[in-house]
Amino acid sequence: MIEIYLLEQLVGISEYSTLSEAAEHLHITQPTLTRSIRKLEKLLGAELFKREKNRIYINDTGRLAVKYAKRILESENEMINAIGSLERSRHTISIGSCAPAPHLIIEPKLKRAYPQMQITAEIRPEPELIDGLKRGNFQLITLTNVITEKGLYCKKIGTEHLRLSVLPAHPASAMDSVSFADINGGSYIVHKTLGIWEDIVCKHMPNARFIAQSGADEYAEVVNSSSLPTFDSDWGVIIYGQNTNRVSVPISDDAAKMTFYAVYKEIDRRRFDKLIDIEF
Repeated sequence: MIEIYLLEQLVGISEYSTLSEAAEHLHITQPTLTRSIRKLEKLLGAELFKREKNRIYINDTGRLAVKYAKRILESENEMINAIGSLERSRHTISIGSCAPAPHLIIEPKLKRAYPQMQITAEIRPEPELIDGLKRGNFQLITLTNVITEKGLYCKKIGTEHLRLSVLPAHPASAMDSVSFADINGGSYIVHKTLGIWEDIVCKHMPNARFIAQSGADEYAEVVNSSSLPTFDSDWGVIIYGQNTNRVSVPISDDAAKMTFYAVYKEIDRRRFDKLIDIEF
């Protein structure tokens, strides 16, 4: 039986031009690496390298061995990740979201339904979320588009409407609505983790300056002590309540309205369906 460390060392050797470089990268001595090569060649019954004075070169047989070694090591990593994800899922429900509000609406429902479980949430780009769901890193994700892949179930959460939040003295406070073009300029306070909303705002307000704050408490403190505009949404009011010191003005552009969908595996429908039964 070929031990995994021999395959790791084979792949390591293939990526460096000398044994000394490979040994340094693998954190072992050169004589140890040489013994590993000879042991692997004996197990495979073939020479993997062409040897010259002070150097060795991988041959065609060695390149084929490296190809299979990489496959085996990838499978090993997949097994470790899959088992780790399964074990975590027994104690943790991991939410992956493309924006803050969807998971903040779903998270309290999960906590009430599964008080014995730990609920975690991360904001990630949508391709990473889909990949993470398939790999088992997330049990539920939120996206801005419908997914129709086999084995996955997609359910509409609702549509969030972005708003401009200003002090009563701000000119926009007297308006029924504003457009991105109206407010494209000046400085705005934003939360550091806006997710997909950051792409929308930056795209439609290229001349604006955004002052990002990390952490919900830090962000709220800066907003409450500043005269600068910021953003909120109808979902933000549901989650945090209305800021009585500010006026919330709807943004009229279609791009300021985002429909979100919860996506989870078909096998988890019974687990999650009833928690996403009300559209906001």
